[in-house]
Amino acid sequence: MSTPVQLKDSQSETIQLLEQLKLPDGFATSGGGVKQPLKPSYGKLSKHRFSRVHPGEDFKWPALIVTLKESGGNGESFIAIPALRSRLGSLASPKVLRLAVDNAGTPRLVGVPIIDPNGRPNSWNHSLVRAVQIAESQWVRIESNNAAAQYEVIVAKEDLGAPQWPNQSMQELVLACFDGKIIQSVDHPVIRDLEGRL
Repeated sequence: MSTPVQLKDSQSETIQLLEQLKLPDGFATSGGGVKQPLKPSYGKLSKHRFSRVHPGEDFKWPALIVTLKESGGNGESFIAIPALRSRLGSLASPKVLRLAVDNAGTPRLVGVPIIDPNGRPNSWNHSLVRAVQIAESQWVRIESNNAAAQYEVIVAKEDLGAPQWPNQSMQELVLACFDGKIIQSVDHPVIRDLEGRL
């Protein structure tokens, strides 16, 4: 039977100092102040990351969305007060904003089309509505299928855990997402451009 090795006082002090210098587990995410919430982006469900959509009624926000699309790009999106719909024409689309998070906890507001039962069928809109419905209870991502003119819904093979919902209210999330992109007057630059006014 071997006897325990006795450390000299200087070795013991060195080991204690090294333990004090060692970073604790999770240091990179816990130190340096109070982490602020991420600003949500606006768009569709991701095609690269799996997402969930909050099922609560408090996280459904009907809004008038204006997206200025340049050729080949996603464009820039604004939220507008309903009274300005006639001034915005076909650029303005009624949507229900829904809170989504991906499996990294990144928030996004998804603009879900409001389906007009008397309107012309649109398979892109119907497939996006279906994807959002599935994402209320399962992790999904979507891919465009141009041949079928709709989104394909891919459900995660495994449970990716509980979604990390932000702590803000839907009102706070909408204001953060569209900060500086709210059309509330006929003198907004978007309306001035549409009407050819300086």
